Amino acid sequence: MPGRKVFTRFFASLLLALSFNAVRIYVGFHLSNKYSLEGQIGNSSTAFLRDFVWPRNEPIVELALEVAKKPKIPPLLSNMRSVDESKLPYKCGVIFFYHIACTGGSSINKWFGKQIKLNGPHTSYWTKWGRKEKMEANFIKGVTNQTQNIGPNEWRFVHAHGMSYFPNASEAYLYQWREEVESQGCGFVVTTMLRDAIGHTISQTKGMIKPNVTLDQFMSYLEPENYNQRGLFVTQLDYLLYNMGPRNEYNATREEKVRRAVEILQRHFDVVSLGDYDIFADIIHKITGWLPEKITESNVFGGDLNYSYAELQKIKDLTEANGDVAFIDAVKHLYYGHLEHLVS
Repeated sequence: MPGRKVFTRFFASLLLALSFNAVRIYVGFHLSNKYSLEGQIGNSSTAFLRDFVWPRNEPIVELALEVAKKPKIPPLLSNMRSVDESKLPYKCGVIFFYHIACTGGSSINKWFGKQIKLNGPHTSYWTKWGRKEKMEANFIKGVTNQTQNIGPNEWRFVHAHGMSYFPNASEAYLYQWREEVESQGCGFVVTTMLRDAIGHTISQTKGMIKPNVTLDQFMSYLEPENYNQRGLFVTQLDYLLYNMGPRNEYNATREEKVRRAVEILQRHFDVVSLGDYDIFADIIHKITGWLPEKITESNVFGGDLNYSYAELQKIKDLTEANGDVAFIDAVKHLYYGHLEHLVS
């Protein structure tokens, strides 16, 4: 882009220039700091509790009410889901992969496809996604079918992406699907891949090339006043909560969003990885007993992304204000080394 200062060593320069706070890796997540999550929900309005925390427009009413009554989970290691190593590998099950855009999910999705071919007729792959508003109803119906009548040595892989599933509003289904699969003596393994918050936003900016918009236009939906808008991209925090819907239609605080996202992870996600393909693959192999196969990186952007310091600062500030930096900090604290005891 003419007239702009170019960073020749892009990511190295980014880390140096913004080292004061751009990419933070905490050994611990201190709940007493400015991102304190404790007590935030107590200050929320009734409307927020109804619309943001409880599953809304939920057809399975009884289960939705049960979910609404569940206590809020603080972000503590003791509240995380775990895997009982003594029961591995599970003889059968369903792997539910929630694919967040620009996190390496395409590589994992293709890897699962290879695993299906490698491991014979008792493994299968299913997905239904797109960018249509009413995609979720068909997806939920399809996953419900996938969780039923599982064979004694059968593994089914389910891929959620696009507008297929909205975890914040439709959380109750995760409880229903797990109960159904586990009642058959099989494992229900929910997983996702995440990455550094600032790097993720920068990676998404490649999406401004095709519509030929400026960085200001591309990032505008993250401005505080635009909380109820859809943008040209979605951050990891918002994708986990709202998928590709408006990024914060209830105008929740970033602390409330982070608390809720971490709660969803802790309640339902068995395997959460922060960009480490090898460890992710090893853990899945251990859980399923599948033949080992490395994940090959794919869907890599081959162009250049050159920005001025001021532009990088804007990317950093808006990503942080949205809650994504605090969210990934919490994930790093909770999931660093999680399940690595399963790795051979």
